[in-house]
Order: sequence, then structure tokens, then C-alpha cells
Amino acid sequence: MNESASTNPRDVPWRTQIAIYGVGLFTTSVFHVASVVIPLYAYTMNPSPFVFGLVFGAAHLLPLLFSIHAGALMDRLGARRVLLFCTVAAVLLPLVYPLAPGIWALIFLQLFLGLAESMGWLGAQTMIGQYMHGRTTYAGRLSFVIRFGQLVAPPMAGVTWDLAGPWGAFILMSLWASGSVICALMLPEQAVRPVSGAIGPPLKGLRSLMPRWSDYKLAFGLISAPSVAIIVGLGALMHMGNSVQGSFYVAWLTEMGIAGTAIGLLSPAGAIGAAVFSLLTAPLMRYVSGFWIVLLSLWAGVLLICITPLLGTYLMLQIAMFLRSGMNGLAQPLVITLVLRGAGRSNQGKAVGLRGTANRLASIVAPLLMGAIGELVGLRYAFYVVGGLTSLAMVCVAIYLLRNPQITRKGED
Repeated sequence: MNESASTNPRDVPWRTQIAIYGVGLFTTSVFHVASVVIPLYAYTMNPSPFVFGLVFGAAHLLPLLFSIHAGALMDRLGARRVLLFCTVAAVLLPLVYPLAPGIWALIFLQLFLGLAESMGWLGAQTMIGQYMHGRTTYAGRLSFVIRFGQLVAPPMAGVTWDLAGPWGAFILMSLWASGSVICALMLPEQAVRPVSGAIGPPLKGLRSLMPRWSDYKLAFGLISAPSVAIIVGLGALMHMGNSVQGSFYVAWLTEMGIAGTAIGLLSPAGAIGAAVFSLLTAPLMRYVSGFWIVLLSLWAGVLLICITPLLGTYLMLQIAMFLRSGMNGLAQPLVITLVLRGAGRSNQGKAVGLRGTANRLASIVAPLLMGAIGELVGLRYAFYVVGGLTSLAMVCVAIYLLRNPQITRKGED
């Protein structure tokens, strides 16, 4: 389908929308399958709390180093080419996991799966800015669609683990990742057009694929805009909660005696909550500043995961998961679009890469910090400490916004 087929220049052809939403759906599905399967697999190796945290921190190390570079490549070469490489890697890597001879081999594999999975999601977000005009409406649809993976994939992962063990669960992960390859192939060849002059003269051959200091300098320079700095920081705090949910949360539920199938069945409640709330974001912005929506909803989401030891029944865990994911779903479209608007069109990929770098830093720090705290005071109190530290950071951001009301102007849809 051609761009000219649309009567409104701000409308995007449905074929392209479906491809972008599909990339987001399947790449995030890999994360949700992994959030059930990998903790269960690592738990069978009896690691210490700190090493258990290191398993999940490792998945974020390479994205921490290369998210900005990947975003710059998407600005330079177009997202389709970058996506195809990363999504194919995400299909192949899970098939190696059952062969891991020990916990350190598992940590090594996490390095590369984390990079492949994160680059697919980075690409979907970048295209919201480069091809969908940075509109919150499209970002809300993306946030809505990806919840179907959260709804279906984790329960299937839990059931597959119980019935077929590690091999069956990791094959399922590979099959889910193949969906992102198909969607990337659906994208038009020039779905993202490089912005001329945005990052210096074009390079050819292998030189065009190498990291460039100028890309990193431009990306980190975006933090000088308060709107970008605030959203990048808040997004990182959201990922602290996500990291806890994808690691020690599962370990705590296992200690409670909850089976893999039951753990996987918690995700549908979260998916439903996130899907419903993500469609409310654009309408709510007519009445409330987007920055306050992001701050308050993400704060509530982190607290809802950090009170997990207080939730003594499976029903309470389901309710908390519905509300937590709902808060994240409400914030997610704005986390994507506000940082894109603050960065400007010529830096869309680098802006998303900058946010990805901050997110990964938080995702590395959170499990390691929680593992260290867990060894000192026990896993139960580690949840509370992380919640307290996050709340302190949120209060600081709230004070800054109150003192700088010009930042919290209402957004557009």
C-alpha cells in the first residue's frame, strides 16, 4: 500500500500500521515468555540471590551499550533492515538455552537475547515517530495491541514448561519470535526514510554499521531538554518495576508454592488492564498534562509490584497485576511520544535509543540491587526497599514539575 493512498497526510496505511504493531507485539511477547521461562530455568540451577539477579541484569548490558547506536542506525538506514537482523537473532537464540551447562552459560546467552529482543521493540517505537508522526493515538494502539501477546504468551509458557520442560518452553519462545520476522518483512522497503544531514555525511559499507561518537554525543545532548530528561528518567523507573516483576517476583511466587502454569496465568489480568487503560491515554490528555499522567501512573505501578509480599492470596495477586499493568499501559503511549516530540524529527531513533539506554541501566541496577538487599535483609524486605527508593525519586520529579509548570502543558493526540 502506498502512502499516497491516504487522504490525510497524518493517516498511516493500515498495512504499515499492522506491520509496526506486529513487530511490537511479537518482540514484547518474547520478553513476556522469557519472564516466565528464564526465572524457572534459572531457579533449577539453585543460584544465590545475587547471581539470580545477575541473570536478569545481563540481558540489559548490551542494550545499555548499543541502544543509541541502534537508534542511529535506524535514523541512517531505516528500521526495516535493522529489525530484520535483530528479529532473526531472537528466533535462533532461545534454541541454545536448553544446552546451557550452568548458570554462567545462561548469563552469557542472556547478553545476546536481551539485545535482540530490545532492538525489535526499539524499532517499533522509532517508527511511531518517523512514520506515524509521533501521535499518541498510534502509540496508544501499539500499546493496546502488544497486550495480546502478554495475554496469551505467558500462560502458554507456563503450561508448556509444566508439560514439556525447558526444551518445549524455549521452542515456544522461538516460535513467538518468528512472528516479528514476518511483520518486519511486511514493512515497505523504505518505511523509514533516513533524514538527510541529521547525522553527518552518509557512510558506505561496514563503516556505516560501526558506532559513531557523534551519534552518542547528539543523543546525550537531548537530555538538555527538560521534557526529554524527565520522560527518560520516569521511563527508567518504570523499568525498575518491570525488572523486579520479571525476576524476583517469579522467585517469590515460586517460594509461595505457585506452579508455573498459575504464574503464567497472572499475565492475562495484566494484559487486560494494560489494554484497557492504554486506550484512555489520548482522551485523558485533553484534561490532564501528559507529564502528570506519566508520573502518577508509573509511581502507582511500581508500588503495586513492591507490595507483593503483602498479597497473601492468588486473587489479590491477580487484582494487583491488573492494576499495575493498567497503570503502565496508561503511561506507555506518552512515554513514547513525549520523548519523540522533545527530540525533534531528525533525532527520532536516537531519542528512543537514549530512552532504551536509560531503561536498560535501570533494568541492570534493579535486580542486582534487589539481590544484594535480599542477601542482607531477606527477599520480602527487598521489595519494600526498592519501592521506597523509587518513591523518593518520584517525589523529587513531582517537586520539579510543580516548580516548572511550563513543562506540564497539555499534549496533543
